[in-house]
Amino acid sequence: MLPQLFNWFRRRRLETDFSRELQYHIDRRVDDLTRSGLSEAEARRQATLEIGGVTQIREEVRDVWLSRWVRDFAYDLRFSARSFRRSPLFTATAVLSFALGIGATTAIYSLVDQVVLHALPVREPQRLVVFDWKGVTASVNAFGTYNLLSYPLCRDLQQQERFFDGAFCRAATTITLSTGGDHVPTAAEIVSGSYFPVLGIQPSIGRLFTNADDGVPGANPVVVLSYDFWHAQFASAPDVVGRTVLVNRHPMTIIGVAARGFRGIDVGEVPSLWIPASMSADAIPGFDQMLNRRVRWMQVFGRLRSDVTQAEAQAGLQPWFKAMLVEDAGRPEFPKITADRRQRYLASALELAPAAQGHSPLRRRLSQPLWVLFGATGVLLALACMNVAGLFLARGSARGREIFTRLALGASRGRIGRQLLSDSILVALAGGLLGAVLAPWVMAALIAFLPRDVAATALQSTLNPRLLVFAILVSVTAGILSGLAPAIQAGRRSLMASLTERAGTAAGSLRLRRTIVTAQIAVTVILVVGAALFVRTLTALEAKGPGFDTSNLITFGIDAVRNGYSRESGDRLIRGVHDDIRALPDIQSAAVVNNPLLIGGSWNMPVTIQADQRIITDREVQLNAVSPEFFTTLGARIVAGRDFVERDTLPAREGGLCVAIVNEAFAKRYFNGRSPLGAHVGLGSGPDTKAAVEIVGVASNISYRGVREEWEQAFFPLVSCATSGGTFYVRIRGSRDAAIQSIRAVVHRADPTLPLGAIRTLDEQVSRSLTTERMLAALSAGFGALALLISLVGLYGVVSFTVTQRTREIGVRVALGATRAATIWLLLRDALVMTTAGIAIALPSVWALGRVIESQLYDVTPTDPPTIAAATAFLCSAALMAALIPARRALAVNPADALRLD
Repeated sequence: MLPQLFNWFRRRRLETDFSRELQYHIDRRVDDLTRSGLSEAEARRQATLEIGGVTQIREEVRDVWLSRWVRDFAYDLRFSARSFRRSPLFTATAVLSFALGIGATTAIYSLVDQVVLHALPVREPQRLVVFDWKGVTASVNAFGTYNLLSYPLCRDLQQQERFFDGAFCRAATTITLSTGGDHVPTAAEIVSGSYFPVLGIQPSIGRLFTNADDGVPGANPVVVLSYDFWHAQFASAPDVVGRTVLVNRHPMTIIGVAARGFRGIDVGEVPSLWIPASMSADAIPGFDQMLNRRVRWMQVFGRLRSDVTQAEAQAGLQPWFKAMLVEDAGRPEFPKITADRRQRYLASALELAPAAQGHSPLRRRLSQPLWVLFGATGVLLALACMNVAGLFLARGSARGREIFTRLALGASRGRIGRQLLSDSILVALAGGLLGAVLAPWVMAALIAFLPRDVAATALQSTLNPRLLVFAILVSVTAGILSGLAPAIQAGRRSLMASLTERAGTAAGSLRLRRTIVTAQIAVTVILVVGAALFVRTLTALEAKGPGFDTSNLITFGIDAVRNGYSRESGDRLIRGVHDDIRALPDIQSAAVVNNPLLIGGSWNMPVTIQADQRIITDREVQLNAVSPEFFTTLGARIVAGRDFVERDTLPAREGGLCVAIVNEAFAKRYFNGRSPLGAHVGLGSGPDTKAAVEIVGVASNISYRGVREEWEQAFFPLVSCATSGGTFYVRIRGSRDAAIQSIRAVVHRADPTLPLGAIRTLDEQVSRSLTTERMLAALSAGFGALALLISLVGLYGVVSFTVTQRTREIGVRVALGATRAATIWLLLRDALVMTTAGIAIALPSVWALGRVIESQLYDVTPTDPPTIAAATAFLCSAALMAALIPARRALAVNPADALRLD
């Protein structure tokens, strides 16, 4: 193929050389025949006959230089370009249809590629796997996202050289960082010393971590900067190695900068720097459990050996893992658990999953919504293809005499079909180019739906070579699909019938266009119903809310220990700030909690309940520690018992009480309608767990991790000296901006260097928690509206074509006395049949596709009758309106003029 393409660019020289050689052979034969007695004219005629035709020989030789389809395709493209210049309105409509479909598809694919598909820029990412504990653990604590294991287990897996070329572990965290100025919250990654070597990452300058940096806890205060952070914060200074930065007020030395383009293994949490696991106590204040096998806080990855498959490694690890469990259960520090839990612990397994894309909670949250949107854009692109196919069918009818004249002159039907395909491919490529230009703006609009801290660091809205190749491939595919129908239609017509009939009266073309419009209506119904379901989901969640009044409510965080405070001094700081904020004139009330609401995380543990009998919760309970006035500040009700009071926050030695408040969901699930007041609970599920905390109140249900869920919750007093910081919830009386300024002034007076974590209103926080639902609702509604517009344009075109085609018939009917209503109904009947058929085709698909999106819905079923009925009624109304406009033109037909039509 390559030599043939090379010959195409040498065509002029080859043509010249061939003509010279062919003329030489003809002249030699003419000389021979002349010497035999023929005249020169007769000799030249005879030589030409013997050769068999100069034109035929030229064609055969050209086919050797270049495949005929390549040459013909290039000629067809030139012809198509000239013809499109003569019909600018048609060209603009077709190109814009493709641009909308291809641009939207490319933009959604860019997010799918970045979040779901894109492999890590590391050495042989396909050999990476992530470990996951399947079964019951004996953890005393766990924090992080998912796939959590302990650091000692990571070290054990590093020794499994039979299956792996190495293993490493990591944990995402947020630190307070100072590079010589203010202390600001910064994303970081705590990693084992094997992190960079196993991934195959090289330094830009300096060096990266090794196992020597990850030995004795607290012995290696060093960090590695990301390339982007080095460029932005240090202006790519070559002497950055050796400088000191403050991590949570602890000095650490920069030893190197990672390779350009490497941004960690989590697309949603891009670290500015890496910290060795040996320094985890400084990176996570108060954490001194790095070597505790019962604390799960890191994800562990391995690199498979080249001769070992994932299944082989997983099967081979189980004997070692089972032995490790037995050994671990015999350790003196192993917690006391029930015999049943111990048996289930020993039955646990270690599973491996592919990790070429790394580990990302953002991927886990957005993967299914993005695939749903990508499918919707695929349907939208299919609609655009069908719309353009309908336009080309109409254009083919208008060009009927030209096409059939070419057939009569000897062109093959295949040749005509290839010409029509080249028309659609050229338009699709032009539309794809325009769509690629529009795609970055669409990408930026999509990213705007995500929280700014994620969008700014994790996702990009630029058109890279991968997306450009994708756009080109989609354009060519769309061009072929949209050109198939006109090409097939051109090959089915009888030549004699085509030459004798009037132009534009092909019944086959009209039937095919009706079929296309019916299909358009079917897929439009699917998109419109899907959009309605997502809009209803968003509306229901916004109406539900988090269970408390979010108006005039502000939240922000302070982490004192990360900024150099001890627990005791940090607690005094938090209490002082809390008291000063409550004393402000524009503050109605304020409270502090240990774990913030509506950010996707929570403190979870099983709970032991002691009432009439001892009960262990069948699933983890969401826990939180809160100050008095928490429920008052939020506007949540205490439906039974009492709220916390100041005495509850004192340590037991100072007269504090061990009390708790549970929510209504907790009381309903575990007390069967009985009052939980007076019952006792304890944290944990072991046989030695003491249920010493008395339930003194029942609160109304409020959202914790997100607006969607209603879960069992238990609240405890925020006891003095038990926290390193907290999240404040402040209900204001007056202006939001004035209140924020007052709050900042209070914190600044307490400590001018103390960073104030993300201060925002609760309305903004609720909005952030619904970003996925808002993105699905907005984009699906946009796609549905665009699909509806495309379908209505197609329906309008078919009815208009019918009016033009049946003008003579309509004139006869009017001349014979047909009424206006009968004339309109004659044309609207076709539109109604197409619409009804499209809806009938779509409804089973709606049921099937509803199961795919069911997990994304809330308070509405995928086959919700009112939603489907409203969507189809709206579509029918719009379709009849689109058909009525050209149908009314039929009333203006003059019978005399119609009867005179040729």
